[in-house]
Amino acid sequence: MNNHYQIGQHVKVKVTGIQPYGAFVETPDNTEGLIHISEIMNDYVHNLNRFLSEGQIVRAKILSIDEEGKLNLSLKDNDYFKNYERKKEKKSVLDEIKETEKYGFQTLEERLPVWIAQSKKMIKENKL
Repeated sequence: MNNHYQIGQHVKVKVTGIQPYGAFVETPDNTEGLIHISEIMNDYVHNLNRFLSEGQIVRAKILSIDEEGKLNLSLKDNDYFKNYERKKEKKSVLDEIKETEKYGFQTLEERLPVWIAQSKKMIKENKL
């Protein structure tokens, strides 16, 4: 067991493999560890590959060290991932409405000129 690592310590680790449940990492002195998917960020992580890739170096916090000296790590304290959470797109109701326009709905601003033209044509044809 490597006694030079302590719980709560931040270390730079290299991602050596990615599985659906987490990322395997290695320290510069070849100590192995795992960052469980639940320790990437506070939000739900559906696809770990959106956040990490093999060969990437990240700063992680040591949560625990097992009997074999393997590290259990977290990225929740990592500023990059904290900022990612803050930047996460939050949609308003208006954004949802705008998305439906793709399926045939249009805003009043877009439809009003068409309605005016139709009304003028009807008035002209009917001589109202």
